[in-house]
Formats: sequence, structure tokens, C-alpha cells
Amino acid sequence: MPHYKDGHLHKLVNLLDCSQLVLNNNKEQWTAIEKKSSAFDEYLRQKETLCYGISEFDPGFMDNFLNKHEGDVTKIYDEDIRAALRKITIDRKAATLSCGTALRSTQSVRPLLDQIIHFLPSPEEQHPETIKLMGQKFSGLLFKITHNKRKNRNSYIRIYSGSLKTNSSVFNTNQSRVEGPLKLFKPWGEELEPCSQTNEGEIVVATGLVHSITGDTLLQSEQVASEIGENLRGRLNAYGNLGESPLHIKKHISEYPVFSGIDAPEPVFFCSVEPPDTKSTHDFERALQNLCKEDPSLRVRVDNETDQTIIETMGELHMEVVKHKLVSEYGLNVFVGPLQVAYKEILKTPNITQFAKIQEPLDEKRVQWVEMEMFIQHKTDVGKFKLKFDLGPECHFIRPDWQKALSEGCQNALHNGPLIGYPVHNVEITIKNLVASGGKINSALLSACAHKCLMDAFAKAEMTIAEPVMAFEVNHALLLSFSSK
Repeated sequence: MPHYKDGHLHKLVNLLDCSQLVLNNNKEQWTAIEKKSSAFDEYLRQKETLCYGISEFDPGFMDNFLNKHEGDVTKIYDEDIRAALRKITIDRKAATLSCGTALRSTQSVRPLLDQIIHFLPSPEEQHPETIKLMGQKFSGLLFKITHNKRKNRNSYIRIYSGSLKTNSSVFNTNQSRVEGPLKLFKPWGEELEPCSQTNEGEIVVATGLVHSITGDTLLQSEQVASEIGENLRGRLNAYGNLGESPLHIKKHISEYPVFSGIDAPEPVFFCSVEPPDTKSTHDFERALQNLCKEDPSLRVRVDNETDQTIIETMGELHMEVVKHKLVSEYGLNVFVGPLQVAYKEILKTPNITQFAKIQEPLDEKRVQWVEMEMFIQHKTDVGKFKLKFDLGPECHFIRPDWQKALSEGCQNALHNGPLIGYPVHNVEITIKNLVASGGKINSALLSACAHKCLMDAFAKAEMTIAEPVMAFEVNHALLLSFSSK
């Protein structure tokens, strides 16, 4: 708890061990509060408030505090308070708070570090279902990426189960690809110590993950990923849910399980950015690729009309951080255009069915052609675009390269809406019928037909403009409670 004197922060009081840290003191050490002092009386009052607060969330503690000890804070053990705080924190009924000022005293950070140990769950407590599913097989989450001075990638991985060894490979379930071999290091601040193996619960830095980005799930092998995926699908079909497991199936990404990781929201601002000169173009493009792998919420695209590089971010501060990294870490004094709001175009028509046909000459006598029927409807949930297929039995199997071409054509159409050229948001597209002149048709023709079909549908549909908004809740009673203390 903070204690003020003459309007300035004077000292900090730790209610869990009856100690205090006096600021602006040469000693700067936590010392025990002397009994029979005004500071001790204030400590008891604040501890009593804490105990009554815990009692609101933990009936067992309330019975111990009020009935067994008759509300006497001098009789309640500090271990009982810590245990109760840990329980309500893990149950997510309340959150513990700590205050300090590392700028004035590094000792004030110690209670916060103690809280991490005392109140936050270990991996075994937080994800028992994951351990049961994975057993001794490796699973981990790539939660951070950095690039060193030589622009080599360092990938920070939290190991949830099993172990990871140097020179081993891993399977990225988000991208359905094998990555490796890996070199492993234990992080000690900015120093990286080579290691041969790391185990469950540890954080390791790995090099050799070329394509993986922040938030990706890493498993031991593709075979393990398939087995776990089948297990999860079986449980989902049998019970309707996956219990407390953070592993789940993201059908729009792959058939493999992924951890509940980092789901970046849609950007709300964008601006153009240009390299300082033409000779820096390669370094500029590489820098943006690195930044996108470090930060999944950062989006980079090229405007089809102006051929400018566009950066999409979460806000003004986010954009400043990106610019600062380009200048300080990559030595690129980039030109950044004015920041603009990332409006979206929304389909107001509930659903629409559209036909399209496109053809081009194959030679002097023959032409190749594609015709399709597309069903477009508005959807309320937000997620990555996934083209769906609902073809009749008379339609042939759609080859993967055709699916990719059709998806690219739709995405190009969605990128520039019919009203003012902003991206079209929250639509679900289903191909109901597809007929082509032959199996060797040019994929570009498929893409062009999908693009035309979708643009024709938007041209006759009712559209509207939407702007990004943020919703938040202010608990007035809680603010009054804090201000009174």
C-alpha cells in the first residue's frame, strides 16, 4: 500500500509480511514495522480491509477469519491470506494489485516478483488437460521474435509439455510446415547461453525458425499433430466441448490443433511508407518482413493503384514504434505519409447470388472459359477469410491450385470495395457451382472470374461504410472505492 506525506509518496507498506520501504532513504531496504506505533496501527487497518475484501470471494477464508478468529487480523496467518489470494486469482474471481516505483527504488519491485510466484498458476495447474493430451510429447508456443544486430532471428518459445533438443525439428500447426533444425539457447537477460535440451515449463530461445511468426503453435511432429487433432475432434463430437484445454481446432487455418495464442484484431489506422532511396528498397522490404513476424498486429500491403507500400497498425503510438524501429534498428530514415482511419465497407444486403462467366482465346480456333455461381452473405463473427465450397454431386473435385486461385481472386475483390475503395469486411463467400472448359485451364482465368463475380455482386448490393470503434466499461463504484482509500 502507498503512504503519502506532504502530498508526496513517502513509503510503501507490504500487507503480507508487515514490512515497509521508506523512499528517499539511503538504506532502501524493506524493514519490519515496529509494533505499538502509528504505522503499525495503520497497517492493521489496511490488513483488515484486505481480509474483508478476500472474504467476499472466498467463503472458506471468510469462515476462518470471521468465525474462527472473530475478525481479529492479528490472529490470521499470513500464509492463509496468501493461499486465499492465490485461490481467487487462479479462479479469476479477483486480481491482486501491487504498487512500486522502480525509478526511485529497485527494492519496490520485489513484492511484485513475489506475487508472480505466490499467486499465478504454474503450467501444471493452469493447463492439466494439455499435459494429459500431450503426455511427454513436445508442445510449445512461440510468443516473441527479435532480430539481433546481424538481423538473425531469435524465437522465444514457452515449452508446455515434453522437451526440446538442439538440432531437432518441430512442426508448425498454424502453417502446416516443418521447421528446423534448431539451435537452442537459455536467455539470461540479453545474454544467450547455448544449451542442448530444455524441458517442460521453461522458456528457450531458438534459431532456425524461418517461417514461423509470433503466436504460432509448435508440436513435436506432423504425426503427433494429426493424432492430437483426431483426439480433440473426437472429444468435441462426444462432449460438445474441449474442457479446459487451451488446444483447439482452427478450421480456417488447418486441420491441426493450435494453442489459444495471439489473435491480432483488425488494424484501425494505415499510412503509406517509402524507403529513403531506391538503393534501400531491398533492406526496406526485408525490415518490414521482420517486423511483421515480430508483431502479428502489424499489416503490410502494396496498393494496387498507386504501387505504394501501406502499413496498417493499431494506432498512432503503434505507428511511431514501427517508424522508430525502422530508423534505429535498420538505419532506414523512411518517409511516412499522413495517418488515415481504416474504414471498412459492409454488406447490408442479407445475401445475394451471382453468376459470372469469363473466357479468353487459347489459340486461333479454341477458347478456354470458366463459369461459376457464387453465394455471398453478411456474417457477424470476425475472422480470417476462408472461401467455402458447396458444390453439387455433378461437379468434379476442386484441385488445390484451383482453390488457391479462386481464393486469391475473391481476396483481391474484397480488398477494394465498390463505394470508396476500402476493404469489404465480414462477408462469407460460397462457391455453389463451377464449370471449366478443361483441366489445363489457366489459374489466372479462375482468379479473374472469381474477382468479376464478386465485384458484380457488390455492384448491385447495398453497401455501407463502417469505422473502427472500441467498447470499454468503467466501474464507477470501484473507482470510488479506490479514491476513498
